[in-house]
Amino acid sequence: MNTGKWQVSRRDFLRASSATVAALLGARAWGEERDPEVVARFGLVTDAHFADIDTRGSRHYRESIAKMTECIEFMNEQAVDFLVELGDFTNGAEEGDASHLETIEAIYASFRGPRFHVLGNHDLDSLSKAEVQARVENTGIAQDATHYAFDNGGVHVVVLDANFNPDGTPYDTGNFRWDDASIPQAQLDWLEADLAANALPTIICIHQLLDEDEGMVFVRNAAEVRAVLERHPEVLAVFQGHHHAGSYQQVGSIHYYTLKAMVEGGGMDSSSYAIVEVFNDGSLAITGYRRADSLHTD
Repeated sequence: MNTGKWQVSRRDFLRASSATVAALLGARAWGEERDPEVVARFGLVTDAHFADIDTRGSRHYRESIAKMTECIEFMNEQAVDFLVELGDFTNGAEEGDASHLETIEAIYASFRGPRFHVLGNHDLDSLSKAEVQARVENTGIAQDATHYAFDNGGVHVVVLDANFNPDGTPYDTGNFRWDDASIPQAQLDWLEADLAANALPTIICIHQLLDEDEGMVFVRNAAEVRAVLERHPEVLAVFQGHHHAGSYQQVGSIHYYTLKAMVEGGGMDSSSYAIVEVFNDGSLAITGYRRADSLHTD
């Protein structure tokens, strides 16, 4: 049972950390006890895959409403600085049907602080990017922006969109292969310029994975993206979704943490979300709740 911050070496990445409802309700709220060494404290959730459809295999789509409700209530209680949803917020529906997105966005919108979305491939199963963006809010960000950056407290956060076909055309209403994601050159150029103009500790958020070059869950031009990130020492970590089992590895000086999927498994104990603390020495503490893994970097 995870009742507080587990600080462990990156060599001892914990698996299957969880919290019972009692632990969640008993956790200390943030506020006057905040560690002065912490420059940012934010929440993460991913792969809710909400849709009003029957369970398929290990994916309990309808249960993501209750799981997301618990997550948002906990993040409000903890008064995290901001909250990021890492993609696959919804699952496929009839083409043009946005009711599933509107339902779970209403729950996500009950977070009392800045909130942000990362586009996932399943978000585009039955909607275009424009249709998704018209129904979600990224606090302080232009409505149509699917990649963007913002500062909050002592960190710079960059949200990337890898939902592009190899020819640079965007994923659109199911017109894509989920295992063939790329970041186009224009977005890479934007990323380079954004990082060059920034001096704050930096966090990258993306749906598909960047820490390897081959495999169905990895961005096809991940090596090019990593090359940009590695030119900027302010980049501390990349937070990812997409791979439901979760993972962690360090590549160079950058930590790549993949959060476990909320949709996997029945019952509240199977949910997954996390709180990340960024310290002024560049280290990170990730506290996983329910099935999410915890980590402390050196």
